[in-house]
Amino acid sequence: MMKRFIYIFIILIAGWQWSVAQDVSKFKILNDSAYQSSNEYLSGNKYQKDAILFMDMVADTHPYYIKAERRAEWFNKKNALLEQCGTIQNDEDFVDALIAVLGPLHDKHTDLTTLSRLQENKMAKSQESEAAAAADKEHIMSRHDSFYDYRIFPQEGICYLQFNQCVDIPENPFEAFLDGMFAEMDAKQIKTLVVDAQYNSGGSSRLCDALLQHLYPIGELEDYTTYLRFSNLMAAYNRKITDVKARWEENGHKDELYEMPSPKIPADSQQPAIYEGNVVFVMGPKTYSSAGILLTLARDNHIGTIIGTTSTFSPSHYGEILPYRLPNTGVLGSISCKFFARPDAANVDAACMEPDCVINLDDKKQAWQYIIKNYSNY
Repeated sequence: MMKRFIYIFIILIAGWQWSVAQDVSKFKILNDSAYQSSNEYLSGNKYQKDAILFMDMVADTHPYYIKAERRAEWFNKKNALLEQCGTIQNDEDFVDALIAVLGPLHDKHTDLTTLSRLQENKMAKSQESEAAAAADKEHIMSRHDSFYDYRIFPQEGICYLQFNQCVDIPENPFEAFLDGMFAEMDAKQIKTLVVDAQYNSGGSSRLCDALLQHLYPIGELEDYTTYLRFSNLMAAYNRKITDVKARWEENGHKDELYEMPSPKIPADSQQPAIYEGNVVFVMGPKTYSSAGILLTLARDNHIGTIIGTTSTFSPSHYGEILPYRLPNTGVLGSISCKFFARPDAANVDAACMEPDCVINLDDKKQAWQYIIKNYSNY
C-alpha cells in the first residue's frame, strides 16, 4: 500500500514542471527554512542570507545528499561561501559563487541563473538557430534547422536520421514520422540506419522510447531504475508530499531514496516491426539529457554501434527539476529531485560513456566518409 500511496502523489507533481519552467512567477520562493530565525541569517547581507537558504535547500532536496556524511561535507563549505558573499557586490558574481560551490552537481538540471542571463541565453539560442539554418546547405551532417528529418541514400543503403531535439512537431508527430521513415526504408531495402544525435540536447524521452520500439522488443528492454527524494521544496509544489515524506520516514527510510515503480506497458500497445538492419548512433559534445538516455539504453541493451566523441553526459544521472527563487536576490535556480541509474549495474557510477569508435565530428565530410566507408551496403 505504501508504494501505491506514494506513486499517486508523484503523478500529481509530474505535470507542472514544464509549465513552471516557462513562467518565472511560478518559481517557488525559498522561505520556510529554520535558518531564517538564526542570528547568522538575520545579521547577514542579502547574498549571505540567500546563500544560507541555498545551502539548506540543496542538502534537503538533491538525491546526492540523501546520505548524512555527504550533507556534512556539503555544510563544511558553508563558512567559506558566507565569507565570500560578504564581499560580493552584484548578482552575477553571487550566481557564479553558488555554481562554484555546487561543483560536479552543476549540470543541466541543477543550476542557477539571473533574469539577465536568461535573456542572453535566449538571444544566443536565436543566433545559433540562424547559424544552423545557414549551415543546413553545407553538408548532410551539418546541423539542420529542424527537430528531426531524414534522407535516404539508396545507392549506399543508408538512411540518415538527424535527431536534433526530443520535441514533437504538431504538424509532423514523431511517431508518425518514424512510421513513414521505416516504411520507406523497408520499401527501399535500406540496410543501415544512422541516428545522428550529436546536436540533441534532450526534451521528452517519450520520443526516444518511440524510436527504441522500432529497434528492440520494448517488453525486453532493460530500462533505467528511477529513485526519488522527498523534500520540502517538492512539498511546496504539492502539500500532500509533506504527509508522504513523513510516512516514508516513519517506516524507517529517513536517509533513503524512494525507488519508483517501473512504468507498465499499456495492454493495448502494439509493438512495431523491429528494424533488422544495422544501427549507428552519432554522439557529440552537445548530446545530453534525453538524448543521452537514448544512447545509454542503446549501449546497455546492445543496440547498434556508437561513434563520435566521449559523452559530456553521465550515463547514470540526476534529473527532473524543481525550480525555485531565492527571496533576497531574486536569483533563479533549478535542482534535481531524482536519480536515474543505468541498466548496466557494473558501470552505474561511470562518469561518461565512450563511443565504440572515436571520429572527428568537426570535419563533417570526413565523418560522413567514415560512415559511407564502414556502413555503406552493410
